[in-house]
Amino acid sequence: MKCTMMMAAIVASHALAPTMAQAAAGDLLVAPTRLIMGANSGGEVVVNNTGDKATTYRISLVLRKMTEQGTIESVDEATASQRDAAALDLITYAPRKITLAPQQSQTVRIGVRVPPTMPGGEYRAHLLFRAVPDVADAAAPQPAADGMSISLTPIYGVTIPVIVRVGEPKGSASLNNARLSVQEGQAQLDVDLMRAGERSVYGTLELMQADGKTPIATIKGIAAYPEVAQRHIMLPVDRAALARVSGPLKVRFVETDPAAGGAVSETAVARP
Repeated sequence: MKCTMMMAAIVASHALAPTMAQAAAGDLLVAPTRLIMGANSGGEVVVNNTGDKATTYRISLVLRKMTEQGTIESVDEATASQRDAAALDLITYAPRKITLAPQQSQTVRIGVRVPPTMPGGEYRAHLLFRAVPDVADAAAPQPAADGMSISLTPIYGVTIPVIVRVGEPKGSASLNNARLSVQEGQAQLDVDLMRAGERSVYGTLELMQADGKTPIATIKGIAAYPEVAQRHIMLPVDRAALARVSGPLKVRFVETDPAAGGAVSETAVARP
């Protein structure tokens, strides 16, 4: 007797350090890529089906954590700390399931309700937007020796952080251990983004002449969340662009989070 087993292969984009104003995976596009909300406030996210057929998306609230390398990892709600899990009770959203025709978009409403006794600080959960697989789209089953056949269906998803700030948590950023190197003909900037305080930091990293205004290399949407005191960043650098400028170089981090007031951190970096 032949059996067929369908397995789901999840393809997700966490969108924690995005370089554009929209997060995308497969035919799913979500904007904005992050939300910062105060107590008892509201916001919205636009979900867009950029594909050529109708798709259903499920929306859920999940916990994630950042590593010092900037990667985002899942957190099991059952083992999460009380403070981390608290964000799940603060954030509301609707609807939780939507079906979009090709090229159609819909707004998801986000709300925050903070109890009066909630300690001040920053709380965060992530909205997960995940396409519901169509059985008809499953890959052709691959026969196995035991008579079973397995097919894989990709499930595309996007997560965006929803940050809730209770009170006015403070935070600051600085740069450390900046170094330029050339390996196998490719130039690269390595630098540690240091974070202090209760809130996350978010901004743009630039390599530029020490006395110049035009960046040689740039990466936008760099975040460091409260669970990390530092985040290592690697920025590819065009060797031709580097060769066109002379003199000392510097690395600059410009905070684009409104709470930072445009704060700028700089450090010198030697040429390779």
